[in-house]
Amino acid sequence: MIALDLSFSQYEPWINLKVKDFNRLGYTEIKAEDIWNYLVKFSWKRNQPEHYHTCVKQIMSIEPNHYLDFASLEAQVKVSSLDEMDLNAFF
Repeated sequence: MIALDLSFSQYEPWINLKVKDFNRLGYTEIKAEDIWNYLVKFSWKRNQPEHYHTCVKQIMSIEPNHYLDFASLEAQVKVSSLDEMDLNAFF
């Protein structure tokens, strides 16, 4: 698999279009950085697209519920790795 350079500026115009779409639907609190975090931390974390146009297609297909599900999970789980969790409480 080819690794893309995941720089925000490269995708910023498309992300801003998606933010405008969300704003038109009444989701005015979702910002470009939020969409970028969704993409990098969730959507592209394990399955990074090989081509730029595939990334753009995925950006444009994001629905508010996709982002809101991610944001909800991120708010509930504030641990960045298993090393930070106290697993002894489970045993």
